[in-house]
Amino acid sequence: MKKILGIGLCLLIAFSFSVSAGGRSSQGSTGQGPLVGISVPAASHGWVAAVAYFAEQRAKELGLNYRIVASANPNAQMGHIDDLINMKCHTIVLFPHNNEVEMAAQNILNAGIKLVNFDRKVEVNVTSYLAGDNPGIGVNGAHYIADKLGGRGDVVIMHVPGFGSIDVERVNGFTQTIRANYRNIRILNNYGSQVSSKEEGLKTMTDVLTAHSHIDGVYSMDDELSIGILQAIQDARRSDIKVITGGGGAQEYFNIMNTNRNIWIASALYSPAMIKDAVDVANRLIKGESVQKEIIIPAKIVDRDNVKDYLDAGSPY
Repeated sequence: MKKILGIGLCLLIAFSFSVSAGGRSSQGSTGQGPLVGISVPAASHGWVAAVAYFAEQRAKELGLNYRIVASANPNAQMGHIDDLINMKCHTIVLFPHNNEVEMAAQNILNAGIKLVNFDRKVEVNVTSYLAGDNPGIGVNGAHYIADKLGGRGDVVIMHVPGFGSIDVERVNGFTQTIRANYRNIRILNNYGSQVSSKEEGLKTMTDVLTAHSHIDGVYSMDDELSIGILQAIQDARRSDIKVITGGGGAQEYFNIMNTNRNIWIASALYSPAMIKDAVDVANRLIKGESVQKEIIIPAKIVDRDNVKDYLDAGSPY
């Protein structure tokens, strides 16, 4: 798994798109060569903001003729996809809001344009799909929690249904691994938050702690959610919880892994810099090279034992 490249937060802010009243924005070059379209959600989440930055950075490094567009919602993204199709792009890199844009994704292929699908999967026959190991995040989280609990205890699942396929894959990876390997670990329930944020994690976990007087472990599928979950545990002065996971690789989350020695705090890496690999795939397609149908980048667990290797004060996420 690649480490996130260090960059100043000011650079990320400088990159930010100016969103129009219609919820769409764009930025790009007017250089030579076939046009590459890059469609991403607007930066409502730290990880998403970093994806947009790294996509722009890699397109510039490769000297591509590109147009990158950020959309505030699925409807805006569908409109942007239509715009990119009309621009006669050679290849489009698509980081979809969710499966609502699947018809628009199919329109890309119908127009004879190559489609590189990044992260959230659309169920169409894309040219290439690239993502981190979402099922592996769940699998690794299950084994990690089981190890820290000695194979016995009560756990809850915290997730974000709005993440679409990646939410399903991470939750299924966890539940299937627990049920197949750890019969003495009981999943009490699963709880979905509207978005992945510290505030949502705090809100949802506060309700969870009220509903359950004893919890041994928390499987959370996102770092920012986990930060709020930890705050709720602290505010409730609960001492029963021994382990909590996450996913992504947020520096703020990394920096609290050593602050609470009573709880094992972990994250499964899922770097936003992976988008650079998707832009590389687009570049190879422009050159007429063959590409893999699916590229999955393995996850790795980070906790207090190895977090020092992943601290980066300059990271935008």
